[in-house]
Amino acid sequence: LFPNLDKIVFLDDDVVIQRDLAPLWDIDLKGKVCGAVETCRGEDSWVMSKRFKNYFNFSHPLIAENLDPEECAWAYGMNMFDLRAWRMTNIRDTYLYWIKE
Repeated sequence: LFPNLDKIVFLDDDVVIQRDLAPLWDIDLKGKVCGAVETCRGEDSWVMSKRFKNYFNFSHPLIAENLDPEECAWAYGMNMFDLRAWRMTNIRDTYLYWIKE
């Protein structure tokens, strides 16, 4: 995935940019593959309900063992990816495994 890049910023096609995004580049993801906007803060009750339990099948034993159903989900409209961490963790193969599962 983009072998000549170490980091990318992904934006959904409906995101409106209102200022320079350059400061995003300086955010240290501390070895994490992805940085995103948390959705569990604020006053909007629809947004505040975005927890893992609304997205994942917790009847699957691996999901139930490894994820907290009350954990916040994230807004997928803006994500940063550390491609070095992506490559080191081999997350692509893990992702493909879960899609097939």
